Amino acid sequence: MPSDTADTADRSGTAVDMISVTVDGQSIETRAGATVLDAVLAAGVDLPHLCKDNDGPALGACRTCLVSVEGQRGLPAACHTPASDGLIVNTDSEAARAARKGIIELTLAMTDSAAHGNGSNGSATTGSATTELRHHAQSHEADALRWRSRVKNHQDDSNHFYMFDATDCILCGRCVSACSDRQHIGAIGIAGAGKAARIASFGDEPLGESTCTSCGSCVAACPTDALTPKRAAAGAKTVSTVCPYCGVGCGIKITAQDGVLTHVDDDPNNRSSNGLLCVKGRFGTAFVNHSDRLTTPLIRGADGLQPATWDEALDLVAEKFAEHQGAFGAFSSAKATNEDNYMLQKFVRAIMGTNNVDHCTRLCHSPSVEAMLAQLGSGATSNSYSDYEASDCLFVVGADPSSNHPVAASRMRTAVDRGAALIVLNPKRIELCDHTELWLRQYPGTDVAVLNGMAKAILDEGLADESFIAERTEGYAEWRAELDAYTPEAVEQMSGVPADLLVRAARTYAQPNATAEGPGGSCLIWGMGVTQHTNGTANATALLNLALLTGQVGRVGNGVSPLRGQNNVQGAGDAGCIPDALPGYQRYTDDVLEKFNSVWRADLPQDEGLRATDMVESILSGDGIRCMYIVGENPLLTEPNLAHAREAIAKLDFLVVQDIFLHETAELADVVLPAASFAEKEGTFTNSERRVQRVRQVIPPVGQSRADWEIVQDLARRTALRLGLAGEGFEHGSAASVFDELASLTPIIAGLSHRRLDEEGGIQWPCPTADHPGTPRLYDESFPRGLGKFVPVRQLPPSEESPDDRYPLILNTGRVLYHWHGGTITRRVDGLVDSWPELRVAIHPNDAARQEIGDGEAVWVASRRGRLEGVSFVTEDVAEGSIFVPFVRLADTAANWLTNNVYDDVARIPEYKVCAVAVERAAEPSEWRHSGATGKRGKRRQYW
Repeated sequence: MPSDTADTADRSGTAVDMISVTVDGQSIETRAGATVLDAVLAAGVDLPHLCKDNDGPALGACRTCLVSVEGQRGLPAACHTPASDGLIVNTDSEAARAARKGIIELTLAMTDSAAHGNGSNGSATTGSATTELRHHAQSHEADALRWRSRVKNHQDDSNHFYMFDATDCILCGRCVSACSDRQHIGAIGIAGAGKAARIASFGDEPLGESTCTSCGSCVAACPTDALTPKRAAAGAKTVSTVCPYCGVGCGIKITAQDGVLTHVDDDPNNRSSNGLLCVKGRFGTAFVNHSDRLTTPLIRGADGLQPATWDEALDLVAEKFAEHQGAFGAFSSAKATNEDNYMLQKFVRAIMGTNNVDHCTRLCHSPSVEAMLAQLGSGATSNSYSDYEASDCLFVVGADPSSNHPVAASRMRTAVDRGAALIVLNPKRIELCDHTELWLRQYPGTDVAVLNGMAKAILDEGLADESFIAERTEGYAEWRAELDAYTPEAVEQMSGVPADLLVRAARTYAQPNATAEGPGGSCLIWGMGVTQHTNGTANATALLNLALLTGQVGRVGNGVSPLRGQNNVQGAGDAGCIPDALPGYQRYTDDVLEKFNSVWRADLPQDEGLRATDMVESILSGDGIRCMYIVGENPLLTEPNLAHAREAIAKLDFLVVQDIFLHETAELADVVLPAASFAEKEGTFTNSERRVQRVRQVIPPVGQSRADWEIVQDLARRTALRLGLAGEGFEHGSAASVFDELASLTPIIAGLSHRRLDEEGGIQWPCPTADHPGTPRLYDESFPRGLGKFVPVRQLPPSEESPDDRYPLILNTGRVLYHWHGGTITRRVDGLVDSWPELRVAIHPNDAARQEIGDGEAVWVASRRGRLEGVSFVTEDVAEGSIFVPFVRLADTAANWLTNNVYDDVARIPEYKVCAVAVERAAEPSEWRHSGATGKRGKRRQYW
């Protein structure tokens, strides 16, 4: 059975005192404050603890962990007995073992032990794999039939991912604790009393219609078969790796059998997730074995894309790439490993001779990176997820963590339940609004006004950190002089945020828990709601000005934290897949170029390349990009104004797409190359807190698919031959070898290797040497640029996409819990599609009434660029005058048919958030458009 382990440091890295406890004659070192159960499990003793999940708190409900303790009367429960130095514990005394046996027999009486083999005289192989209850019943020789009880026969299979069978429920409370104390969701509880007691959802609704988010923590915590996943959990091999979805970087343990992923569990030892997962991480990996997977190279012929050999495909690609060396561009993948991305950008620069390489950060957090580089000197998150829980205030701006980063959201709710303040700045009501009174609902596109207004209020109230400003910043006077116009009253007129609420938020962020020792820590957390604008860089700049004004960087419990959307978007940038810098954000200086030229044996270009969005526009210019290599991205779903993007991609002379599915962009390709999925290769991902983690192969690649770095390396050699180049440096035999080369050229990760990460777990960069422990938080003493820089920014007037009589509403876009980005992956997971089967158009009741639109009706949404059909979702979660449509493509329609291909001048990110649209009822809705499934439409905690 799994066991807890004791660390010698707390979550902030501070050393803790250790004590010695004797367990069954064995001396055990454990941390002060630990329980006797902690010490017993650390000793490797297989002591029952049915109501204590190894990842959760002790509930003290089941009494199956009774032990003998020298000097204490009776048999205390180990889970609730504090350990002390010199304590002597005996787990195997006759009295303790007899008592535990009796309790286990009473527990067995609560289940259908005869049918499910829960006792020592029942079959342990009946049902699913051996449960904790069966295991301990057998080890204690418990009689399953000694006591008889009225067995509950309630079953609930309404959830798409797991089912509940009350006949095996022992009311231990572990599922309730996992939901309430670990995830801080509270979807289930123990209802009734005595013989009527039962596990039930809030409101006693079926689980599939409740506020449950299907994270599966209750399933993982259950010690019996009461809660079981619907997918088979059998398998002969389990491998620890990293979730392939968002930038949180949760640890997962994947079980596989015969090349099929059969089960996913959380990894309690993962430092980023601490044993938590969301619905996609736990139940969303079935796409790996989907029948749509690409298994062989494809070449376009007279009859469309046809299967080919690797040699045929790569030789053709190499020939065409060589012909287009001067008009070439590449998109890399934030879903691929660091090793994959490093090899791609090396090929583009060393062989193709261009810096035209970019990835999806251009579409999400490029404004954050540009602003942080200019003001701080580094474009990465400054703090750790643990700082969320240690914070006194969480300021969440333009983000919906409960939908996009659910495990990070759980840590935020943990802080709030502990007493931390929460401020939300978002025009759409999100789940975190249920946890705060400080919700600032601004007009779309007025973020700078609100943030400048908060800064002025902080100054006027005397809450600025003057010593920090004087010692560690520059540009303060010039910036401060630009704030006079942003009084609370003026900001209310510009943004719609009430003046009194603005001032309260300013006070709370500046000094959330002021004491004699300091002002308290505030974490500034933001997402694409403030970056995906034509003024995205200005928005990010205003955020950083606020952090510098209050000194909220560099300490435990504070920091600046852009939440990265994809699993390795941070790593793709770190590995050099950006047009303006080499790996490690090293600019094209003479010294840097000389270093890379020497190792790569190349003559690298010095001019900055085109950004991803500029590459699309360059194709249409007629004298720009004419050949593209798109790896792991789907621009015909993610680019703004899809009609415009499709026109551009169709004009290419030659297009190569490398991916795991034949998606919208791949369907237009001249050559399609089948890539291996995350579960089929070795490598590393880097998450939002700069933690580099090992990705491990679980199953062999499907069909003829290969790891991205292997494909690129093979292609590089063939292309170099046709260009008369030596092609040296493309002879790696493993992903570990690729990483070693990357680390040797990149100071921020120079101390890392696959071997070290395997031995020590994930490590946060900067990590410059092999003996460096990594860096949990940045800027404790200085900034990479020297002094932090205040930069003035102004609220811009409304854009040309302001509403008018024809298009009276503002479109807002974003993500939903049950899908990921455009849905290329999640649309191939049945339970996720079942949970969110339709493209829902959220509209305010007043706007719906004006158009005579009812909830759940088919509607048309049109902009100046295109139209889509969806299903109305009438809700006050969106403000009057606006609608919300998810990015995901469902039933051949997507939000980016509507969005505008205008860009931020600095970061070149598109305007995804402010778009004038009209909504009307669809007179004759298409059959596929409205499935009739309502999912969680009526629930407040929808996580959408």
